[in-house]
Amino acid sequence: MDIEKHILNLAKNANGKIIFPESFDIRVLKAAQMLTKDAIASVVLPTKNIDKIKEIALASNIDLNGIEIIEIDRSIFDKNKIEEFIYARSQKGISKQDALDLLDEPLYFSMMYLKNKKCNACVGGVVYNTATVLRAAIHVIGTIEGIKLISSYFLMIPPKYHPVAKDPVMFADCAVNPDPQSLGLKDIAISTVMNFKKLFPNKQANVAMLSFSTKGSSNSSVLLKITEAVKVIKEHFKGCNDVNIDGEFQFDTSVVPSVGKIKAPDSLVAGNANIFIFPDLNSGNIGYKIAERYGGFQALGPIIQGLALPVSDLSRGSSAHDIYLISAIMLLTHV
Repeated sequence: MDIEKHILNLAKNANGKIIFPESFDIRVLKAAQMLTKDAIASVVLPTKNIDKIKEIALASNIDLNGIEIIEIDRSIFDKNKIEEFIYARSQKGISKQDALDLLDEPLYFSMMYLKNKKCNACVGGVVYNTATVLRAAIHVIGTIEGIKLISSYFLMIPPKYHPVAKDPVMFADCAVNPDPQSLGLKDIAISTVMNFKKLFPNKQANVAMLSFSTKGSSNSSVLLKITEAVKVIKEHFKGCNDVNIDGEFQFDTSVVPSVGKIKAPDSLVAGNANIFIFPDLNSGNIGYKIAERYGGFQALGPIIQGLALPVSDLSRGSSAHDIYLISAIMLLTHV
């Protein structure tokens, strides 16, 4: 599978619009140019200084033709949504004027732009750090109904001729939650399955709840949250024929059919997993980086999930091409 072509084709069909709060960053401007030129998405750049963006683009030979550049002005927003935001901030001791001042900042303005359904996704994080992006998203957007925990996933793309993985898989959560408990693991799994089905609508989702143990091969209290999570996740997806969940599983049980047949012979997931839920951030972060550095996988992410509307948190080391691809993925989450 040419995963980039697959993602871009799906995104193009979504016919969406993206707002970039970090409009002065050259990588963002290059990604905006690529998205516009390839007709992947419409792009909005909010700013307090339109001339400055044009100067930066001219100096870097970036074509802004077809890109919408708007001056930050909160009067374009629904008054009720602004009042809701002011009230929510007042409950945290923030004055009305300070709340309004936040909406004059590019990040909060962009979130409110998305909240007002003037675009389909907000893509940021190359300048703002994770805490800042997530704080703005929570304050303005909130979480999706039924999900309490914001998390993330990495789309792990295997190199050609990889001996085990032939298609992309998902790893979660590898960037946000240090030690999720059973209900947190449930939210992470549900969010990841939802995004998997948007990226690969015709594929079976096989979710492995990872551990150092397979089906009780070890007896430890640290496994309890995983076994409890498996029960509640299975109940959530009861009746969904295109989603299988199982665990607790060691990684080799999840991906090697011969091992899966020995250790979990009755499992539909063993040896066939394509979604991997790690028990904590230590294992998740270590796992994706081992796959990336030793296994040659391309790790695309972290991609934030669990918010009511699509918001990204890019790595501050992202290239223009990374921003381009993540933007395309974010468009798919509103379909």
